[in-house]
Amino acid sequence: MDSDVRPTDAVTTRFWVAHPRLLALHVSEIASFVALVDSDGFTAAAESMNLSQGAFSSRIMRLERALGVVLVDRSFKRLTLTSEGRVFHPLAQSLLAVLAAIVDSVDSLNPASAAKHRG
Repeated sequence: MDSDVRPTDAVTTRFWVAHPRLLALHVSEIASFVALVDSDGFTAAAESMNLSQGAFSSRIMRLERALGVVLVDRSFKRLTLTSEGRVFHPLAQSLLAVLAAIVDSVDSLNPASAAKHRG
């Protein structure tokens, strides 16, 4: 399903109208932010995701633009989260865990699909 496609169901439509910024969020950007915090720095996080530091930094900036907040205080040498970043981090971790559980649950219904995605 394309990210531009919005379902026509009235409840779903009201959801997207109430939360339009969700369409701009990408799982890879959220995962990058979690990796940044877990790695305690841009260089290590970029390496852990097999990205150049520039590409990784761009992901974080896109996420910040989509959310409309700054998550990382870039005025310090050491990784420092803003108050928004500190609030967002555990929520992002929870979201990624839920998404992984969804994929695992769907995969459990079709063992051949699960093997293909993991192997």
